[in-house]
Amino acid sequence: METTGLIHEIHNDDIADEVQALSAILCADQEFQVQSINEKEIVLVIHPHQIKNHLITLTVILDMKSYPVSSPQLSVQSPRLSRAALDIIDTLIKEEAYKLRGQVTILSLIEWLVRYCNLYEEKTIPATESLTGEAEYEYTTIAHLHHIRSKTIYVKTLSQWFRELDLHGVLISYRRWIFLMISGNKNNLQLYLKRHRTQNVDIDSVGRPCKERMLTVLGQVEGRLDAASVLDEVVLDDSSEDWLKYWSSRPSLASIYQKFIQPQTGQKK
Repeated sequence: METTGLIHEIHNDDIADEVQALSAILCADQEFQVQSINEKEIVLVIHPHQIKNHLITLTVILDMKSYPVSSPQLSVQSPRLSRAALDIIDTLIKEEAYKLRGQVTILSLIEWLVRYCNLYEEKTIPATESLTGEAEYEYTTIAHLHHIRSKTIYVKTLSQWFRELDLHGVLISYRRWIFLMISGNKNNLQLYLKRHRTQNVDIDSVGRPCKERMLTVLGQVEGRLDAASVLDEVVLDDSSEDWLKYWSSRPSLASIYQKFIQPQTGQKK
């Protein structure tokens, strides 16, 4: 929509001033648009041309009655970025908006988005091409878990994190040992391990949510797991035969077993 003729329809002075400023500053073709407007809200669509490769579309919904006291509703889209990368940007820009609540914020948020995305383009994309939807060789991280008190909560939490970060894995239980193998690109694996150590994933002895303090990373190998779902659960029988049969079922698993698992269990193949 042409913004000049819409200003008189906006009965919130802060929004009217901001729309007018945005239309003057973001004046390249298709860079700023008012998608819709009614008495309750106005929807803005912004394609900041200062972002290299024009990666990002920012959709902003402003409440006609409560903005800027209320934070804008924000949504970030891009045909080049993975869902995990978009989730990260979406979370960060919403945190930025929350810090600025009570102020006229959209131009400040666009400036933040331009800085962040250009830094992302320069540093992250060349090293981690899979975040832009392009192929990259994946890795598998192998970890040992000391114990799981509530398996239902643990598995539900891991599955949610795996979906958010475009990972998949296998949780293996055998006798007193618990191993977790996770596949994905290196950047998302690092994000996952940080989250696993700093956010609640289980419950303690009295039922309170708790963090995982005893996760030990055993190593990392190139290549991805052949997992049937986001998180496969493998519970092996108490017999050594069942245990060794699983690890010898694929060459990649046999290699992981010899390098990382066997030294933990002390079993000989």
